[in-house]
Amino acid sequence: MNKTMTVNISGIVFHIDEDAYDRLHRYLRAIRVHFDSEAGCEEILAGIEERIAEMLRQKKPGERQVVSLEDVRETITQLGEPEEISGNGPGEKASSGHEEDPATEPAPKRLFRDPDNKYIGGVCGGLGAYFQIDPTWIRLIFLLTFFLGGGGLILYIVLWIVIPKARTTADRLSMRGERVTLSNIEKSIKEDLRDIKQNLEDLSESKGSKKKP
Repeated sequence: MNKTMTVNISGIVFHIDEDAYDRLHRYLRAIRVHFDSEAGCEEILAGIEERIAEMLRQKKPGERQVVSLEDVRETITQLGEPEEISGNGPGEKASSGHEEDPATEPAPKRLFRDPDNKYIGGVCGGLGAYFQIDPTWIRLIFLLTFFLGGGGLILYIVLWIVIPKARTTADRLSMRGERVTLSNIEKSIKEDLRDIKQNLEDLSESKGSKKKP
């Protein structure tokens, strides 16, 4: 008979047995050690914890169900161990040159609204990612149907309501058909941070050029 405890993972409360807690604690500690020297370490860790919470909630949807050691092991197997992504450089996975990286293998896609590629609700961006089509063409189709009969607006609103928004890093990876692994979470968050940095630099340069006489 194992003791159980209550833990908070990414804002979600779980009941977890002692053995499962010890394994998960060691896993998260190893992840922190691995990413400690990386830029955006805290953001990467938050993204990983968010995914762990999502996976455990799917396994144990009831509030009273206890997360077991087997649940934690399955979650870790899907995400991968930190040492599996240590290669020749920070965040790079070791490779023999012939073996394929499982993290880059395609995964089943899920349809989401894309908040990073939107003008209104991200419907066209999400459809573009799902069907691998330039969202511009989808936007043109909606505009044409709107002007020809008005059905495009109704369809867009329905899709906006029905299709969930990609809120987490895991959602964005699933939207693109990428596996939700440690390496892919790291890659996605670093890309987001680079985009934010670039946008800030562009904004700063734009303001600087306007001040010049």
